Amino acid sequence: MKKIIPFLAPIVFLAAIGLYLVYNTTIMVVQTVPNDSLAIGHDRSTKINDTVTVIGRVVAPAVVNASGNDFRILMRGSSSRTIYIQDTTNGNFSGIIVRQADTVSNTLINNLDSGMKVSLKGIVQEFPDIISSGATQLKLDTLTEIQILPTIKRRPAPIQVNVSDFDSLGGNVKFLKGEKYEGMYVQINNVTIGPQSGSGVRNIRRLIDAQGNFIYMRDFSNFFSTGPTPSWGWTAWVPPSIGTTVTSIRGVIVNSAYGDANGGLYGYVIVPIYPNDLTLGNTPPFISSVSRSPGVPKPVNTVQVNAVVSDTLDQPLSVDSCQLYYRINKGAYTKLNMSPTGNIYSATMPAQVLGTLVEYFIKAKDNLGATRLNPSDTSKSTYFYYVRNNDTMSIKDIQYTPNNGGFSGFNGYDVTTEGIVTCDTTDIPAFAFTSPYNSGTQTSPRRVIIQDPNIAGGWSGIWIDGNATDPLVKGQRVRVRGTVSETNSMTRLIIATPGDIQVLSSNNPIPNFEIMTPAIVADNKLDGDTTAEKWESVMIRFANQCVVSCVNAPSASGCTSEFPVPDTSFRRNFGEILVVYPGENVEARIELQDGNHNKVNGWDPAQANYYNQNLPGQLMWRWDGISSLQGVLYYAFGKYKMVPRTNADFGSIIGVEPIGEIATQFWIKQNYPNPFNPVTNIVYNLPAESEVTLKIYNLVGQEVKTLVSGIQNKGKYEVKFDGMNLASGMYIYVIEANSFNGSSFREVKKMVLVK
Repeated sequence: MKKIIPFLAPIVFLAAIGLYLVYNTTIMVVQTVPNDSLAIGHDRSTKINDTVTVIGRVVAPAVVNASGNDFRILMRGSSSRTIYIQDTTNGNFSGIIVRQADTVSNTLINNLDSGMKVSLKGIVQEFPDIISSGATQLKLDTLTEIQILPTIKRRPAPIQVNVSDFDSLGGNVKFLKGEKYEGMYVQINNVTIGPQSGSGVRNIRRLIDAQGNFIYMRDFSNFFSTGPTPSWGWTAWVPPSIGTTVTSIRGVIVNSAYGDANGGLYGYVIVPIYPNDLTLGNTPPFISSVSRSPGVPKPVNTVQVNAVVSDTLDQPLSVDSCQLYYRINKGAYTKLNMSPTGNIYSATMPAQVLGTLVEYFIKAKDNLGATRLNPSDTSKSTYFYYVRNNDTMSIKDIQYTPNNGGFSGFNGYDVTTEGIVTCDTTDIPAFAFTSPYNSGTQTSPRRVIIQDPNIAGGWSGIWIDGNATDPLVKGQRVRVRGTVSETNSMTRLIIATPGDIQVLSSNNPIPNFEIMTPAIVADNKLDGDTTAEKWESVMIRFANQCVVSCVNAPSASGCTSEFPVPDTSFRRNFGEILVVYPGENVEARIELQDGNHNKVNGWDPAQANYYNQNLPGQLMWRWDGISSLQGVLYYAFGKYKMVPRTNADFGSIIGVEPIGEIATQFWIKQNYPNPFNPVTNIVYNLPAESEVTLKIYNLVGQEVKTLVSGIQNKGKYEVKFDGMNLASGMYIYVIEANSFNGSSFREVKKMVLVK
């Protein structure tokens, strides 16, 4: 018997592990994520890789109607099968995706109908399986059949939610509020159809609420696919027109694994299943092609405003009325009725004295009482102009806006201005990159920027665009004439010909940088926010040391990786990083790929990256310190971002990567394990008796733990760190050692706590 015991011990141990990893549980146990993890954008299940058996009610089956012999594949996927199930309690965190990785296994997945109660077994996974965020799913065990349990087939009632539960204005993901609805069947009321997220992307329409918050509608159901797969039995769905009202939409919330046009990856999306999940309301008239004449009004000019107004059914007579509202110098609004000629409506505003600010908007109503405004949110933005003597004006006159709309008052009209070239095409040349991972091509145009050194407090820079600007060089003072244009909400002056440029002088000093902190042009500021908008195309500088807080910065959510990594379809970063002043805790976005310098974050696999640092370029890492940072402020795809021009725009970079280990010198190893939960080990060496401190800091530079403080003898040391009482996320540890023979050592490293 004693001879058998040693062999039984590992068997008992493995059995114990098996009992832990394979068990009956609930969907809520699998899906629930602690708030401290959600607060930093980590929504991974705590049961990853466990094999579990759960019970739930089918919300979306794999086929349209098995009991009615309609076996068309309902949920997209030519090489897999997918269903959504929900716990019968319908509580928070009670929905989940179930995926069968093939189409042939006999699991009975194709026999399920909506509303059935089932028991099934699968492995808990995240898609994509990265450290930050993804969609939790069960990979169905293909060796066992799904059990159909006796019940009345009843689809769960949808939970009433708001768009603002998932994404704030600007597309910032709300993990704390939204994650509990992942996999759940919900209903959103009274929203408006917005544009698709990008060409070829399956976020087929935005759903926009009255405050401008939005969530994407996703095409996982073949009923709502513009390119259904498999194609047999399906015709392409035609989405509602942009601007259409949605009375209600029901569907399942999924944490999307695909990027939108802005590079955002992990925004929540809603997946309608059946045709009756989408109910459209009466759509107000559409207002487009708003124009005024003259474009730059003078004191002698009355101003005619025209707009194309049409109803949903393209019947001009169904437009009941259309009015122009205008006000003078922020006073009360005056209403003018607009007269139709076909579907073009017109009204004329009276002449005003020199310098008057005139703001206006249009309101149209159909014969059923539905109304629309243009601009849609007049509390944020209106059309406007200042009355002038002529169309020669300062850069500030072009750029300034009295509201948060972000557009120039002279958008679409020709003006003349002048300034000093602060950025030429050698600083920001045209950029193009095709990812080997996702067949997508990213481009960015070359840019020439001019700035007026006599204007203080912002509104002093503008991008002058067009082939005619290419020969210009920094330091030239130029007078230019062009058409004011807004592209991706970035104000440009389009120069048509070389004759529209006059070089007044050369070798002028570049205007001084505007000194500011990252918070002033923060990554979370919305388009048109005047506190940031006024610095567009202006030379700005973070004069104090800042820290790289995110090394792979997508558009709509936090870091997708803790390390510099190549761009992939699931890890879009577009060569952008986020930096922060320690203690300020407000991030600003830095765009690396546009400038003529060698600083990279590894997004191009042909440049330095985490896997091969010997490639060209100086690789940036999270928590690298930069003594100062400067560049020109750019705006694109919903984000303000600084673009450094050359290496001279970067101060000294204080790296946090490990140095080579030499036994006779000070060194500290990377903690292990890393990531850890909740205990990790830190090993370091002292070549001589030293006074040592070893401290842990959080994301904003606050000390959270002192592990060592005192005199230690020569030798190798190992210290345990327990993060049980800390939130998940990135931490840094710093060792400082001063030996009694006069040598000193300081090293900074990063570690990741994942609970």
